Amino acid sequence: MNTKTYLVPDMSCAHCKARIEKEVTGLNGVEAADVPVESKVLTVKFDDQVVDSAAIVAAVAEAGYTANPQ
Repeated sequence: MNTKTYLVPDMSCAHCKARIEKEVTGLNGVEAADVPVESKVLTVKFDDQVVDSAAIVAAVAEAGYTANPQ
């Protein structure tokens, strides 16, 4: 398992958090995703043999937000 963080600067509320986490955890290979509203930092635990960082960024975009790898 790999863990990576992404800054999601355009999120602002619990609804944003729920949409992002739902979209990212829906990816095959993602074990966990958490993005506290206060920090706006998405932490994703994933199997890099199954899913890559670009797919995670795309999933956040699908939810309507921007993810910047840290």
